Amino acid sequence: MASPFEAPDAQAQQPGIPWAALSHIFMFGNGKGGVGKSSVSANAAGKAARSGLRTLIIDCNAQGNIARELGYKRAEWNDGGAGLLESLRTGAPLTPRENVRENLDVVMGGPALGDEFGIFFHTLLAKEGPHAYLRLLMCLLPIAHRYQIIILDTPPENPSLQRLALSAARWLVIPVKSDGGAEDGLAQIGLEFSYVKFVSQINPHIALLGVLLFDTGRTYTGIHADVRRQVQKVLGEEAHMFKHLIGHTESVARLVRKRGLLVQELADRRANGDRSIPETAEGLAADYEGFTEEMFARALELRKEAAA
Repeated sequence: MASPFEAPDAQAQQPGIPWAALSHIFMFGNGKGGVGKSSVSANAAGKAARSGLRTLIIDCNAQGNIARELGYKRAEWNDGGAGLLESLRTGAPLTPRENVRENLDVVMGGPALGDEFGIFFHTLLAKEGPHAYLRLLMCLLPIAHRYQIIILDTPPENPSLQRLALSAARWLVIPVKSDGGAEDGLAQIGLEFSYVKFVSQINPHIALLGVLLFDTGRTYTGIHADVRRQVQKVLGEEAHMFKHLIGHTESVARLVRKRGLLVQELADRRANGDRSIPETAEGLAADYEGFTEEMFARALELRKEAAA
């Protein structure tokens, strides 16, 4: 597999796409499920929105897990991905649900992105070939300027949706768990990344921003070193590992989806006297905040290096 850090071909440009104006699009992806993509997507977006940045999450997952993270699973306006499917089908601009949190809009995922999407996209792919993978980006372009941060949450079980997101994103972040199964998921997302960037050159500008350790003991340095070796084995020695990690706090993770609150929101309630929330929520909130700040700082640093 080609290194994710290899410079793209300067001639490999899709006409009419303002790539330079799309450096605020972050994708969380892995070829393996259960590694924290939705949790990290939602909490990173929440941090950005709380910081005053107008933020958009696009839930590209048929499971619609962002609805659980943000507490709108049973809301009457949760369309289960029907709006996203309709935009992909017709090419119309995306229509986010505005202010799910202050400064935070959401394009909802859900069951409509399952079999119904598969039938439609198979036809589109037969008609347009690899350029079909630009459909999400084309639906996003008319509204992308409204946002300072755009985050894509992606499914491991649907390569077509994963490629749609890779073809729209500027930065790929790969969450991994230290449970011994990292290599398979890394290899799968690496192959999809390589296809979009090098083989088809649909998106020559996407870059691997880094790999994030998720749901791990903060002091398990030996295990962390082993995961780093796995990452470098699959993605190359230059693959960046974020210094911040997301710690293991099962009681808080369960409470997040039970109450439909972000980790920082739980921590705020704990600080305001709600003792039904574990004290560990504060440490987990600090993990997410530190990682999100590091992620944005690294993207800015790489942009400056590229400009220079």
